[in-house]
Amino acid sequence: MKIVKKRRPLSRARIIRSSMIYSVAGCFVLWILFPIWYTISSSFTQPSKIGARPTPFWPANPTLDNYRMVLGIPVTDKNCVPGIDIKICQTSPSNVSVNKIVDTMFNSFYVASLVVIITLVISTIAAYSLSRYRFVGSNFFLNFTILSRIVPGLVLVAPIFIFLRVLNLLNTPWALIISYTSFTLPLAIIILKNYFDQISIDLEEAAALDGAGRMQTLKLIIMPVAVPGLIAAGVLVFLESWSEFFFALVLTDSYTVPPLLAGFLGMQTFNWTLLSAATVIAIIPPVLLTMVFQKYIVTALASGTGK
Repeated sequence: MKIVKKRRPLSRARIIRSSMIYSVAGCFVLWILFPIWYTISSSFTQPSKIGARPTPFWPANPTLDNYRMVLGIPVTDKNCVPGIDIKICQTSPSNVSVNKIVDTMFNSFYVASLVVIITLVISTIAAYSLSRYRFVGSNFFLNFTILSRIVPGLVLVAPIFIFLRVLNLLNTPWALIISYTSFTLPLAIIILKNYFDQISIDLEEAAALDGAGRMQTLKLIIMPVAVPGLIAAGVLVFLESWSEFFFALVLTDSYTVPPLLAGFLGMQTFNWTLLSAATVIAIIPPVLLTMVFQKYIVTALASGTGK
């Protein structure tokens, strides 16, 4: 005979507590989603309609002209915005050529991809050593790695700038690759070290009994098991490299996406709809990347919380 458990009646205090929790959670979600919604809505709005009161939930006559102008595609009408460097507008060039967004996105992808490869190669060896060996200075190195994450970039930009100027690497992709790798390595080492700690050492002992060396064990045994951690570290490093602004602004001339977006805020002209369209285009790759590898990111980040 099936026994049906009776649900406890909700008390007044429990109802109030649940209502407060859901209200705070709802306000937090709205706080996060409102800028995203407003940016997407503005990207389909005509420049003359921006700032209308009351603000519509969605533009009455959505247009793709903002995306066409950002991508350098000629628009159908002749009502161009002054100061925008589009040939069909026949206006004076501005300080920012908005149709560079595609080129800078390719540059950002190139830089971020190389940073991910270099960071994963170095951090995998370092994290595995910290996880499996106890040598003189290992604890100091691990603590120093963790503390290096709290050092602001403003402190590091001056010596990095001088170092790259001596090597004649300013305004080159390698200026960003070197600087980004310097502050993404600690992040990857911390993530992978926590993940390697969760892998049983019995696997390595069994491989050693079969005659496998340390590098063979790392390559053939540990690396396949640590794929979720490697993916999570790679995705986080990619996102940090893609969205980094300060070093890209100082070390290059708008080589990547963030400095180019900041260039839309000109002193003489400013068009919010074009900036919104460029922002939407720029966030598509990291959003897709996060959605595809979301499971691996959550698994790897949660692996270090059980210790």
